[in-house]
Amino acid sequence: MARRAAPPLSAASLRGMGFMLFAAVCGGGVSISYRLALQDGLPVPMAAFGRGLMTLAFLLPWFIRMGPSALATRRPLLHLARGGAGIGAFMFQLIGVALLPLADAVALISARPLWVLPLAALLLHERVRRNRVIATGIGFVGVVIVAQPEGHLSLGTLAALAGGLGAGLVLISFKLLSTTEPAPRVIAWYAIMSVLFWGPVSAFFWQTPSLFAVLMIVLGTLFALASDLAASAAARRCEVGLLAPIEYSQIPCSALAGWLLFAEQPGWSLAIGTAVMLGATAYLVRRGG
Repeated sequence: MARRAAPPLSAASLRGMGFMLFAAVCGGGVSISYRLALQDGLPVPMAAFGRGLMTLAFLLPWFIRMGPSALATRRPLLHLARGGAGIGAFMFQLIGVALLPLADAVALISARPLWVLPLAALLLHERVRRNRVIATGIGFVGVVIVAQPEGHLSLGTLAALAGGLGAGLVLISFKLLSTTEPAPRVIAWYAIMSVLFWGPVSAFFWQTPSLFAVLMIVLGTLFALASDLAASAAARRCEVGLLAPIEYSQIPCSALAGWLLFAEQPGWSLAIGTAVMLGATAYLVRRGG
């Protein structure tokens, strides 16, 4: 008996995947920008504090237009959960990016689909479909090929994995908040929490940043804003289990940047791993999610 073909993805789902692809590429830009700032001597707490301040500055026109209703919400606890997950994820990602080769750090951070699938089933009650499990598993094989782990868990490796877990929680919270909250409000709550948390911590590590470091923080914040807005738009259009494997697309971008900016040699593992990850995503689209 012939197997019944899976229905094609809807136009909304395809648009959501496109938004997620853009978000993933921007996420690679975030890693590159902050890696450059950290290499210039900027402490991790100051990088996180600077991102929060810059985000609020970029949102200032929205605050002025919306007035007192900008932060009004009936879901403060969920905003607090998203903020806590975001603060932890960004801190661990910065540590991973600082201690590991860029492509390795991004590859491990991009393993968040492994966290997203069970979290989506537990928290969002999404169905764990076989095609998504297969696509995520294949994609992670590509991650391992790119990262080339050496058989031990360094601090950088653990931090990058923790950053991926935190990023998975952020994506879940985006999905939960997207039903009632506009994306700028979600981002604004996170930025305020980040400033309140990292401000006192940065006081203990303060050093006057160079102009280059400031420029990289501005650029990284722009990338982060674009990534958050695109991820929020993606979460409104389709299930997070369908979006998760697209995360892998930022790895080749980061590996190319590592080669151009940091003299990190990607080798054949990049091409092979990228082909595996693209194959996983193509399989997911072909099977209809």
